[in-house]
Amino acid sequence: MAAIHTKRGGQMKQTIPYILLTLQLFTCNIAIAADGKDSAQPCLEMQDKVPAEQTLACYKQAALAQQETHRPAIAIYGKTLAEEWMPTDGAPLKIHKQNYFLVTHTANPNDAPTSPNPLNQVPFTYPLDHKEVKFQISIKSDMIDITDRQALWAGYTQQSYWQVFDTQHSNPFRESNYEPELVYSYRPENLGRASGIAASFFNAGLVHQSNGQSLPRSRSWNRLYIQTGLEHDFGDNGRLAVLPRYWKRLGGGGIDDDNPDILHYLGHGDLELRYYRGHGMLSAIARSRSIEWDIAMPLRILTIQNANLHLQYFHGYGESLIDYNQGHTTVGLGLSMPFEDSY
Repeated sequence: MAAIHTKRGGQMKQTIPYILLTLQLFTCNIAIAADGKDSAQPCLEMQDKVPAEQTLACYKQAALAQQETHRPAIAIYGKTLAEEWMPTDGAPLKIHKQNYFLVTHTANPNDAPTSPNPLNQVPFTYPLDHKEVKFQISIKSDMIDITDRQALWAGYTQQSYWQVFDTQHSNPFRESNYEPELVYSYRPENLGRASGIAASFFNAGLVHQSNGQSLPRSRSWNRLYIQTGLEHDFGDNGRLAVLPRYWKRLGGGGIDDDNPDILHYLGHGDLELRYYRGHGMLSAIARSRSIEWDIAMPLRILTIQNANLHLQYFHGYGESLIDYNQGHTTVGLGLSMPFEDSY
């Protein structure tokens, strides 16, 4: 009996690997078949011609390739800076700035916006709600591809502040800022890579920003700017991007200037830092008298697959145009809604 037991035990030890191998082959076949493509065809042709281990390795590689191809774009900025400014190859729109939908709390709402221009003094009406919804939509498209490394882009960003919790006053939109721009973008080749820092692009832009309001709430300005994008890859799925920008205001200072002292509060440029880690991102935008921090982390709950949990902190002046000369602190929590690379 002992000998029989040993023999059966040896047979079982030989059989288990083949059972596991068959299950693995079956699992890989399901993963690839769900895609409905022919990526498994080379593996099918290998069956019964080569050892089963080689066939399994083929199926595993095909399944991983399918997962990589169809991985959702859960990061706001998943590409390198240079790739963000590559032509869209026929797809009309790409992501520009961050896109999010937040519920915010402001410590010091701006109940009576002011300006040095007496025509832009807003009289107090009623106290604003400290809580509101803030959302931003930002897209761009290349209009003219000058060369394979130069293009003229059109961009549009809208940021809105919605007093959705103020039912007493019919849930009004407190402020919306509209920002169309034209951008000439040049992407150099391998500039600065010897030092470990890549200069990914040089941009020159013309941008108009306004809140579309009539007097006394009207706020607007026009700028020319230059910007570059520098980045360093740390490996291990970590990357740092640095985007300094300098702008020159066009016009302003006349009797019809809605906000003649706007440069005093918003300065002559900004500095954006982004640190990517996996599919998450930590970013900061600093101006002369303000700082904004954003944290975006992948969110996969129930049916939410292509979204980030988003936390935002703002402190200083100029969160919106109507608040350009009013300092406050705002904290927001919500969702980032990243676009695909193009659509």
